[in-house]
Amino acid sequence: MAELSVIIPYVCEWPLNVFTIRNIAEELRDRVDFEIIAVDNFCDQVKAQGAEQDRTTEHLEALQRGHKWLKVLRYTDKLSHWQSKNLAIKNASGKFLFFVDSHCVVGRDALFNMFDYYRKTYENLNGTIHLPLTYHIMEYHRLIYKLQADLDRGHVHYSFSAYRDSKAPYEVPCMSTCGMMIRKDMLAGVGMWPEQLGIYGGGENFINFTLSVLGKKKWIMPGQPLCHHGDKRKYHWYGDDMVRNRCIATYLFGDKDLALTYVENCKGHKGTLHGIYEDVLGREDVQAHKKHIDGRKVISIQDWIQQQTELKAA
Repeated sequence: MAELSVIIPYVCEWPLNVFTIRNIAEELRDRVDFEIIAVDNFCDQVKAQGAEQDRTTEHLEALQRGHKWLKVLRYTDKLSHWQSKNLAIKNASGKFLFFVDSHCVVGRDALFNMFDYYRKTYENLNGTIHLPLTYHIMEYHRLIYKLQADLDRGHVHYSFSAYRDSKAPYEVPCMSTCGMMIRKDMLAGVGMWPEQLGIYGGGENFINFTLSVLGKKKWIMPGQPLCHHGDKRKYHWYGDDMVRNRCIATYLFGDKDLALTYVENCKGHKGTLHGIYEDVLGREDVQAHKKHIDGRKVISIQDWIQQQTELKAA
Protein backbone atom coordinates (compact mmCIF):
# COMPACT_ATOMS: atom_id res chain seq x y z
CA MET A 1 0.00 0.00 0.00
CA ALA A 2 1.35 3.41 -0.98
CA GLU A 3 0.84 6.53 1.09
CA LEU A 4 1.04 8.85 -1.94
CA SER A 5 -0.30 8.05 -5.43
CA VAL A 6 1.01 10.25 -8.26
CA ILE A 7 -1.36 10.24 -11.26
CA ILE A 8 -0.02 11.11 -14.72
CA PRO A 9 -2.28 10.85 -17.79
CA TYR A 10 -0.56 11.09 -21.17
CA VAL A 11 -1.42 11.26 -24.87
CA CYS A 12 1.47 10.38 -27.21
CA GLU A 13 4.05 12.56 -25.47
CA TRP A 14 7.18 10.40 -25.64
CA PRO A 15 9.82 11.01 -24.27
CA LEU A 16 8.56 13.92 -22.13
CA ASN A 17 6.19 11.69 -20.16
CA VAL A 18 8.92 9.19 -19.25
CA PHE A 19 11.20 12.03 -18.11
CA THR A 20 8.39 13.39 -15.89
CA ILE A 21 7.84 9.95 -14.36
CA ARG A 22 11.52 9.32 -13.64
CA ASN A 23 12.01 12.84 -12.28
CA ILE A 24 9.23 12.34 -9.71
CA ALA A 25 10.37 8.83 -8.82
CA GLU A 26 13.88 10.07 -8.07
CA GLU A 27 12.55 12.82 -5.81
CA LEU A 28 10.31 10.51 -3.79
CA ARG A 29 12.51 7.41 -3.63
CA ASP A 30 13.54 6.44 -0.08
CA ARG A 31 11.53 9.35 1.34
CA VAL A 32 7.92 8.16 1.18
CA ASP A 33 5.93 5.07 0.21
CA PHE A 34 4.67 6.10 -3.21
CA GLU A 35 3.31 4.80 -6.48
CA ILE A 36 3.12 6.44 -9.89
CA ILE A 37 0.08 5.61 -12.01
CA ALA A 38 0.63 6.48 -15.68
CA VAL A 39 -2.52 6.37 -17.81
CA ASP A 40 -2.51 5.92 -21.57
CA ASN A 41 -5.33 8.31 -22.51
CA PHE A 42 -6.70 6.78 -25.73
CA CYS A 43 -3.29 6.92 -27.43
CA ASP A 44 -4.02 4.28 -30.11
CA GLN A 45 -6.95 6.29 -31.46
CA VAL A 46 -4.94 9.51 -31.45
CA LYS A 47 -2.13 7.78 -33.36
CA ALA A 48 -4.66 6.45 -35.85
CA GLN A 49 -5.73 10.04 -36.52
CA GLY A 50 -2.26 10.90 -37.81
CA ALA A 51 -0.07 11.47 -34.76
CA GLU A 52 3.55 10.39 -34.91
CA GLN A 53 4.14 6.80 -33.84
CA ASP A 54 4.59 6.75 -30.09
CA ARG A 55 5.61 3.73 -28.05
CA THR A 56 5.32 5.26 -24.59
CA THR A 57 2.90 2.65 -23.26
CA GLU A 58 5.02 -0.26 -24.48
CA HIS A 59 8.14 1.29 -22.90
CA LEU A 60 6.34 1.96 -19.59
CA GLU A 61 4.84 -1.51 -19.46
CA ALA A 62 8.37 -2.87 -19.78
CA LEU A 63 9.64 -0.41 -17.17
CA GLN A 64 7.01 -1.40 -14.59
CA ARG A 65 8.29 -4.99 -14.57
CA GLY A 66 11.40 -3.79 -12.75
CA HIS A 67 9.83 -1.02 -10.66
CA LYS A 68 7.09 -1.92 -8.20
CA TRP A 69 6.24 1.76 -7.74
CA LEU A 70 4.97 2.07 -11.34
CA LYS A 71 1.50 1.12 -12.58
CA VAL A 72 0.57 1.54 -16.25
CA LEU A 73 -3.10 1.67 -17.24
CA ARG A 74 -4.87 2.10 -20.57
CA TYR A 75 -8.04 4.18 -20.84
CA THR A 76 -9.65 3.25 -24.16
CA ASP A 77 -13.29 4.40 -23.99
CA LYS A 78 -12.74 7.88 -25.38
CA LEU A 79 -10.25 10.73 -25.34
CA SER A 80 -10.80 12.30 -21.92
CA HIS A 81 -8.27 13.84 -19.57
CA TRP A 82 -10.74 13.51 -16.70
CA GLN A 83 -11.87 9.92 -17.26
CA SER A 84 -8.27 8.73 -17.49
CA LYS A 85 -7.76 10.35 -14.08
CA ASN A 86 -10.88 8.64 -12.73
CA LEU A 87 -9.49 5.27 -13.87
CA ALA A 88 -6.23 5.97 -12.02
CA ILE A 89 -8.07 7.03 -8.85
CA LYS A 90 -10.00 3.76 -8.79
CA ASN A 91 -6.69 1.88 -8.96
CA ALA A 92 -4.79 4.09 -6.49
CA SER A 93 -3.83 2.70 -3.10
CA GLY A 94 -2.62 6.00 -1.60
CA LYS A 95 -4.51 8.05 0.98
CA PHE A 96 -3.16 11.14 -0.79
CA LEU A 97 -3.29 11.82 -4.55
CA PHE A 98 -1.11 14.15 -6.62
CA PHE A 99 -2.03 15.04 -10.21
CA VAL A 100 0.46 16.23 -12.78
CA ASP A 101 0.47 16.46 -16.57
CA SER A 102 3.00 14.34 -18.41
CA HIS A 103 4.98 17.26 -19.84
CA CYS A 104 5.94 18.86 -16.53
CA VAL A 105 9.05 19.15 -14.38
CA VAL A 106 8.61 19.30 -10.61
CA GLY A 107 11.06 21.69 -8.92
CA ARG A 108 13.65 20.13 -6.64
CA ASP A 109 12.04 18.93 -3.38
CA ALA A 110 8.80 20.76 -4.24
CA LEU A 111 6.59 17.67 -4.32
CA PHE A 112 8.06 16.01 -1.23
CA ASN A 113 7.96 19.20 0.83
CA MET A 114 4.34 19.82 -0.17
CA PHE A 115 3.37 16.24 0.65
CA ASP A 116 5.17 16.30 3.99
CA TYR A 117 3.40 19.55 4.92
CA TYR A 118 -0.01 18.39 3.70
CA ARG A 119 -0.09 15.05 5.48
CA LYS A 120 0.71 16.79 8.77
CA THR A 121 -1.79 19.65 8.38
CA TYR A 122 -4.56 18.56 5.97
CA GLU A 123 -7.24 18.47 8.64
CA ASN A 124 -6.63 22.14 9.44
CA LEU A 125 -6.29 23.10 5.77
CA ASN A 126 -9.66 21.46 4.97
CA GLY A 127 -9.02 21.32 1.25
CA THR A 128 -6.46 20.87 -1.50
CA ILE A 129 -2.91 22.14 -1.84
CA HIS A 130 -1.24 23.17 -5.10
CA LEU A 131 2.15 24.06 -6.54
CA PRO A 132 2.51 27.40 -8.34
CA LEU A 133 3.02 27.07 -12.10
CA THR A 134 5.19 28.26 -14.91
CA TYR A 135 4.38 27.56 -18.56
CA HIS A 136 7.89 27.64 -20.03
CA ILE A 137 10.80 25.81 -18.47
CA MET A 138 13.04 28.88 -18.21
CA GLU A 139 10.24 31.21 -17.21
CA TYR A 140 10.93 33.16 -14.02
CA HIS A 141 7.44 34.34 -13.12
CA ARG A 142 5.31 31.90 -11.15
CA LEU A 143 1.56 31.90 -11.66
CA ILE A 144 -1.59 31.03 -9.76
CA TYR A 145 -5.28 31.25 -10.68
CA LYS A 146 -7.72 34.00 -9.79
CA LEU A 147 -11.49 33.86 -9.79
CA GLN A 148 -13.55 35.28 -12.64
CA ALA A 149 -17.26 35.38 -11.93
CA ASP A 150 -20.21 37.07 -13.62
CA LEU A 151 -23.42 35.44 -12.41
CA ASP A 152 -25.54 37.54 -14.78
CA ARG A 153 -23.83 35.64 -17.61
CA GLY A 154 -23.53 32.33 -15.76
CA HIS A 155 -19.77 32.75 -15.96
CA VAL A 156 -17.77 31.10 -13.15
CA HIS A 157 -14.23 30.60 -14.34
CA TYR A 158 -10.59 31.56 -13.66
CA SER A 159 -7.62 33.35 -15.19
CA PHE A 160 -3.93 33.72 -14.39
CA SER A 161 -2.52 35.90 -11.66
CA ALA A 162 0.97 36.46 -10.25
CA TYR A 163 2.17 34.21 -7.44
CA ARG A 164 2.62 36.07 -4.17
CA ASP A 165 5.80 35.31 -2.23
CA SER A 166 5.08 33.81 1.16
CA LYS A 167 6.74 31.70 3.83
CA ALA A 168 3.55 29.75 4.54
CA PRO A 169 0.77 28.31 2.34
CA TYR A 170 -2.01 30.76 1.59
CA GLU A 171 -5.59 30.33 0.44
CA VAL A 172 -6.75 31.09 -3.11
CA PRO A 173 -10.27 30.77 -4.59
CA CYS A 174 -9.26 28.36 -7.36
CA MET A 175 -6.24 26.62 -8.82
CA SER A 176 -5.11 24.16 -11.50
CA THR A 177 -5.59 20.42 -11.10
CA CYS A 178 -2.10 20.06 -12.57
CA GLY A 179 0.07 20.21 -9.45
CA MET A 180 -2.88 19.50 -7.12
CA MET A 181 -2.70 17.27 -4.03
CA ILE A 182 -5.93 16.04 -2.48
CA ARG A 183 -7.04 13.30 -0.11
CA LYS A 184 -8.62 10.38 -1.91
CA ASP A 185 -11.66 10.45 0.36
CA MET A 186 -12.16 14.17 -0.36
CA LEU A 187 -12.20 13.49 -4.09
CA ALA A 188 -14.68 10.67 -3.51
CA GLY A 189 -16.82 13.21 -1.65
CA VAL A 190 -17.32 15.22 -4.86
CA GLY A 191 -17.99 12.01 -6.82
CA MET A 192 -14.70 12.29 -8.75
CA TRP A 193 -14.92 13.92 -12.21
CA PRO A 194 -18.32 13.64 -13.94
CA GLU A 195 -18.59 10.67 -16.30
CA GLN A 196 -19.73 12.86 -19.19
CA LEU A 197 -16.71 15.17 -19.26
CA GLY A 198 -14.71 15.10 -22.49
CA ILE A 199 -11.18 16.29 -23.17
CA TYR A 200 -10.57 19.69 -21.56
CA GLY A 201 -12.45 22.76 -20.36
CA GLY A 202 -14.74 21.96 -17.47
CA GLY A 203 -12.83 19.62 -15.21
CA GLU A 204 -10.99 22.49 -13.55
CA ASN A 205 -14.28 24.35 -13.06
CA PHE A 206 -15.90 21.27 -11.57
CA ILE A 207 -13.24 20.53 -8.98
CA ASN A 208 -12.61 24.16 -7.98
CA PHE A 209 -16.17 25.30 -7.52
CA THR A 210 -17.71 22.04 -6.36
CA LEU A 211 -15.13 21.91 -3.57
CA SER A 212 -16.11 25.49 -2.76
CA VAL A 213 -19.82 24.76 -2.29
CA LEU A 214 -18.81 21.81 -0.10
CA GLY A 215 -16.90 24.21 2.14
CA LYS A 216 -13.42 23.05 1.06
CA LYS A 217 -10.48 25.39 0.46
CA LYS A 218 -7.59 25.65 -2.00
CA TRP A 219 -4.05 26.47 -0.84
CA ILE A 220 -0.83 27.44 -2.61
CA MET A 221 2.41 25.82 -1.43
CA PRO A 222 5.25 28.37 -1.40
CA GLY A 223 8.53 27.53 -3.08
CA GLN A 224 9.57 25.82 -6.29
CA PRO A 225 6.98 25.80 -9.08
CA LEU A 226 5.72 23.06 -11.35
CA CYS A 227 7.22 23.84 -14.77
CA HIS A 228 5.51 22.94 -18.01
CA HIS A 229 8.41 22.08 -20.30
CA GLY A 230 6.49 21.50 -23.49
CA ASP A 231 3.09 20.60 -24.82
CA LYS A 232 3.32 17.80 -27.37
CA ARG A 233 -0.31 16.75 -27.58
CA LYS A 234 -1.27 15.40 -31.00
CA TYR A 235 -4.99 16.09 -30.95
CA HIS A 236 -7.48 18.93 -30.98
CA TRP A 237 -10.48 19.80 -28.86
CA TYR A 238 -13.45 21.83 -30.00
CA GLY A 239 -15.54 24.72 -28.71
CA ASP A 240 -18.72 22.66 -28.33
CA ASP A 241 -16.82 20.12 -26.22
CA MET A 242 -15.65 22.90 -23.90
CA VAL A 243 -19.18 24.34 -23.66
CA ARG A 244 -20.60 20.91 -22.87
CA ASN A 245 -17.99 20.25 -20.16
CA ARG A 246 -18.49 23.63 -18.54
CA CYS A 247 -22.27 23.29 -18.76
CA ILE A 248 -22.01 20.00 -16.83
CA ALA A 249 -19.74 21.59 -14.24
CA THR A 250 -21.89 24.71 -13.86
CA TYR A 251 -25.04 22.66 -13.40
CA LEU A 252 -23.41 20.40 -10.80
CA PHE A 253 -21.96 23.09 -8.55
CA GLY A 254 -24.77 25.54 -9.36
CA ASP A 255 -28.20 24.81 -10.72
CA LYS A 256 -30.33 24.68 -13.88
CA ASP A 257 -30.74 28.44 -14.14
CA LEU A 258 -27.01 29.10 -13.82
CA ALA A 259 -26.17 26.47 -16.45
CA LEU A 260 -28.83 27.82 -18.81
CA THR A 261 -27.56 31.37 -18.31
CA TYR A 262 -24.07 30.13 -19.14
CA VAL A 263 -25.02 28.47 -22.45
CA GLU A 264 -27.21 31.43 -23.47
CA ASN A 265 -24.17 33.69 -23.21
CA CYS A 266 -21.78 31.39 -25.10
CA LYS A 267 -20.69 31.98 -28.66
CA GLY A 268 -22.21 29.59 -31.13
CA HIS A 269 -25.46 28.47 -32.73
CA LYS A 270 -28.24 28.85 -30.16
CA GLY A 271 -29.94 25.64 -31.19
CA THR A 272 -26.71 23.70 -30.70
CA LEU A 273 -26.03 25.34 -27.35
CA HIS A 274 -29.52 24.67 -26.03
CA GLY A 275 -29.24 21.11 -27.33
CA ILE A 276 -26.11 20.69 -25.19
CA TYR A 277 -27.99 22.03 -22.16
CA GLU A 278 -30.97 19.71 -22.66
CA ASP A 279 -28.69 16.73 -23.19
CA VAL A 280 -26.75 17.47 -20.01
CA LEU A 281 -29.91 17.67 -17.91
CA GLY A 282 -31.27 14.54 -19.52
CA ARG A 283 -28.37 12.31 -18.49
CA GLU A 284 -29.16 9.96 -15.62
CA ASP A 285 -25.55 9.89 -14.43
CA VAL A 286 -25.45 13.69 -14.35
CA GLN A 287 -28.64 13.77 -12.28
CA ALA A 288 -27.24 11.17 -9.88
CA HIS A 289 -24.04 13.19 -9.53
CA LYS A 290 -26.05 16.37 -8.90
CA LYS A 291 -28.00 14.63 -6.13
CA HIS A 292 -24.72 13.41 -4.60
CA ILE A 293 -23.29 16.94 -4.47
CA ASP A 294 -26.52 18.62 -3.32
CA GLY A 295 -26.62 16.28 -0.33
CA ARG A 296 -23.23 17.61 0.80
CA LYS A 297 -23.47 21.34 0.00
CA VAL A 298 -22.87 23.81 2.80
CA ILE A 299 -23.08 27.02 0.71
CA SER A 300 -24.47 28.08 -2.66
CA ILE A 301 -22.06 29.10 -5.39
CA GLN A 302 -23.71 32.54 -5.42
CA ASP A 303 -23.05 33.08 -1.69
CA TRP A 304 -19.52 31.73 -2.00
CA ILE A 305 -18.74 34.17 -4.82
CA GLN A 306 -20.13 37.01 -2.69
CA GLN A 307 -17.79 35.97 0.14
CA GLN A 308 -14.82 35.99 -2.28
CA THR A 309 -15.82 39.46 -3.52
CA GLU A 310 -15.94 40.76 0.05
CA LEU A 311 -12.58 39.19 0.91
CA LYS A 312 -10.98 40.76 -2.16
CA ALA A 313 -12.44 44.17 -1.28
CA ALA A 314 -11.11 43.90 2.28
